[in-house]
Parts: sequence; structure tokens; C-alpha cells
Amino acid sequence: MNTSGQSCSRIALLLIVLTVLSGTAYAFADSTINAAPANLPPFESNERPRCYYRSFAHTLDDPLHTAQQEPSASNEQPDAASAKTPPLRVYIKEFFPDVLGGTKRIFSKDNLPVALVGVGLTGLALTVDQRVKKYFQDRKPLEHVENIGDKIGNGYPEIGVGFALLGTGELINDKKLADTGAVTLEAFVVNGIASEGLKYAVRRKRPNSGNNMSFPSGHASNTAMLAASVSEMYDWDLRIAVPLYMTTAFVSASRIQANEHFLSDVIAGMTVGTLAGMSVAKYHKEKDAQRGLQDITLMPVLDKDLRGCVLTLRFL
Repeated sequence: MNTSGQSCSRIALLLIVLTVLSGTAYAFADSTINAAPANLPPFESNERPRCYYRSFAHTLDDPLHTAQQEPSASNEQPDAASAKTPPLRVYIKEFFPDVLGGTKRIFSKDNLPVALVGVGLTGLALTVDQRVKKYFQDRKPLEHVENIGDKIGNGYPEIGVGFALLGTGELINDKKLADTGAVTLEAFVVNGIASEGLKYAVRRKRPNSGNNMSFPSGHASNTAMLAASVSEMYDWDLRIAVPLYMTTAFVSASRIQANEHFLSDVIAGMTVGTLAGMSVAKYHKEKDAQRGLQDITLMPVLDKDLRGCVLTLRFL
């Protein structure tokens, strides 16, 4: 291999590795139903919950005494996976509101570092696009596997994974898994709109001169969207994020090998997909946290015959 080819391959490898690391770096940063007495406060008239559970204490001493005797019971907190999974109709009802909320979430300040890294790498890649193209077409390092990358990133596997996660979560009552599936499907829509919008706005000709839809790469954005949405829902666990982003890098490189995209196209696609997947997942997690606070109410009760607190839990 001549000096020019070696230099070109090193640049391409460096840019892809930096892009992968820009996503996985987040892993280090984030790595007895009782009948209530008649004198309890009534529910608000404008509330129409489906089910309420109320617990109350006749004196302030009783709950304290109970807590001292049974500390383990008071410290038990259900995790996200063991929480009750909403029925499928709830995910369907909230699908388009979540798509809108996730789209708005893209423009939040905490996404700025990812956007800046992506824009910077894309700009750097523009200066070596032709050399990287020449290297892949001359050396053909992925000649025999480029069709695999085309199949992985064409959108159907990403939709299939989303439905599989959602369905499995519903079957085994794993809310976090079901939420991840819903987030993946919602992020797929957000990413598709963003990627196609950029394609029509930029109108960049493909390396093989097939059409003017080269920038950004839809295959790269689809796989990056899946990687970011799942990784964000599982708090950027390296065991999840690294394999998913390595798959994204492989798909991106295969699109260059197929002469369908330039290096800058795939890096831009990875950036768009990461922002879409991460934003929808963050929106979903923040919405759930806010909903959890609204569904728990603690009110003091002071009466001649009753002193204590009323805890109200609302289940949708």
C-alpha cells in the first residue's frame, strides 16, 4: 500500500472511531387496601382516576413504630423493570405526542456537545471525502460484506427491533423493555423526518452519481438512532452501547464501500440518528419521572379523633 493509501485509511479509521466514542462516552458520564374513615379529606371533584389506594394512620406514633419494627419493608423500592407495564393502547395513544415532544427535545442545551462533535467531524470529513472514496474503491476492504450493511441499515431491522422490544416487554411485564421498544419506534419517525428533510434540502449527488440524496446517510442514521435510543434508556451501559455503535460504524463503512455515500455523509447520518434517538429517550424518561411525582399525594390529617397522614397513590 502506498503512503497516500495508508494516510487515507488512517484518517477514515480515526474519524469513525471518534464518532463511535462520541456516542459511547455518555456511559462514563451517566455510567392491604383499607377502607378510609368518613372524615378523611375528599378527592378533588375534577379528578377521574381509575383506581385509588389510600393508607392512613390513626396516630403519628403508629406509623413511626411500624417503621422501626419493619425497616426492610419501608426501604423496598420497585425498579423500572418491575413496575406495571401500561397496556398497548397507552403506547398507541401517546405515540404522536411523544414524537412531537422528542423532536422538540433535540434542541435542548444538553444535546449541544453531541451536535458540535458531529458537525466538527462532518466538516473535517469533507476535506478527505475524495481520498476516502478512492481508498475504498481501490482497496475494497469490505467488498464481500457491503450487502450486509445495506440490509442492517435499511430501516426494517430497526422497526422490527422496536416492535420486538415492545412486545416482549408487554408479555413479560417489563416496563423498561416495553418503553425502550416504544422509544425506538418513535425515534425512527423523528430520525426519518430529519434525515429525509436534510436530503431534500442539501441535494448532494451520490459518489456513484445515482441521485441527489447522498447527504446524510439514511442507513447510518437508522443504526445510530437505534444505538442511541436503546443506550439512553439503559443509561449508556457499555455492554449495550459499544456493540450497537460498532454495528453503526460497520454499516457506515459499508455504505462508503458500496459507493453510495461519502465519509461526511455517514458521519452526518450518525450525528442525526444519535440526536434523534437520545432526545426521544430523554423525553420519555423525563415524562415518566414527572408523571410519577404527580401520582403520589401525601396530606396531613388533624382531627379530634384522627391524627396522621393520608397517602394517595393513583394508578392509570
